[in-house]
Amino acid sequence: MREDLRLIAVRQLAELDIENDKEFLEILRLASSVCETPYAFITLVDEGNQYIKVGNGVVKGVATREESFCQYTLEQDDVMVIEQVLKDKRFMNHPQVKDDLKIRFYAGTPLINSDRLKIGTLCVIDQKKGRLSGQQKTMLKILAKKIVDMMELRVGLSLLDEKQNQLIAQQKLIDDASIRLRSFFESSSNFHILLGKHGEIIDFNKTAEKFIEAVHRCKMKRGELFLPYLAPDFVATFLSRYDDALSGRGCVEEGLTDYGKHGIIYWDATFESAKDDRDNIIGISYLIRNVTDRKLWEQRIIKQNESLVHIAHIQTHEFRAPLTTIMSIMALIKEESSISSDQYFEILEQAVTNLDVKIKTIVTDIENNIVIPAAATG
Repeated sequence: MREDLRLIAVRQLAELDIENDKEFLEILRLASSVCETPYAFITLVDEGNQYIKVGNGVVKGVATREESFCQYTLEQDDVMVIEQVLKDKRFMNHPQVKDDLKIRFYAGTPLINSDRLKIGTLCVIDQKKGRLSGQQKTMLKILAKKIVDMMELRVGLSLLDEKQNQLIAQQKLIDDASIRLRSFFESSSNFHILLGKHGEIIDFNKTAEKFIEAVHRCKMKRGELFLPYLAPDFVATFLSRYDDALSGRGCVEEGLTDYGKHGIIYWDATFESAKDDRDNIIGISYLIRNVTDRKLWEQRIIKQNESLVHIAHIQTHEFRAPLTTIMSIMALIKEESSISSDQYFEILEQAVTNLDVKIKTIVTDIENNIVIPAAATG
């Protein structure tokens, strides 16, 4: 487990771009000066490789962990010093001893992070044998601690920048969503109010604001109670539906209200739970739609249907009597009965008059109940 944590820490630090960082280079020059060596470098060591991150006189590069001096440094907590490399059987045949740097002296101390994990080393080398005093070793460990502090600070700042960028991006999304939501909220032609758990006004759209101002002749304010704006005969129903919505049971109520000079308004009111981002109910959404036109249309249709039923009744029953009379007289005329022609015409005239009255009644009913489609009224 600790090795997994160590490797995570190494990978975080490996992403730092510090190869030419002046502060790290200054520390390496100080290490070389204190230890009286021409070379100093910082390494990070993962499960298989050693990475030289910053070097004073040493080029940045990668070597396998098995071929590195630093693998042994990581096995201890103190400074490891090899005064004569050629006499150490672990390194006498090492490429950097025989061919490359011709290392003859090595000293290194582990880089130990704040979690007590060894993530790499601070090393000094020379091409001639050497030694370190107790004071030089102490200074090397102090410089190693300074390097770790600087690295962790850089990682922290990098994470902070990343977090800040994420917050900025998240805030932008929130702001964009808020703008879209507000735009949708304000563009609605319906009366819409958000109410808190105690009936206080949290927010409202322009339609609601203008309606309250027109009907009540005052400005609606956030934080005040909404109850005084309700019609007295609707208060009990409103409170009941309000409690339902606070319990998570949405509902719709229909009715009409006489607003005096503003006329009678038919409406339907929707009560819905209002929730926060954790799905907790914080109040209710109260939305009212003006359905006056629809209700008047429905009433007109009902009245028209009643008229049509009346017309059908006339056609079925009242037309039959004058028509029967006319048909009977026509039969009598054909039979040339003893009744005088004046009597025939009198009876016929009365039947025609009755029929005419019924026809006019039908025409009047039809004219009074013709529904002109909205599109035709322009």
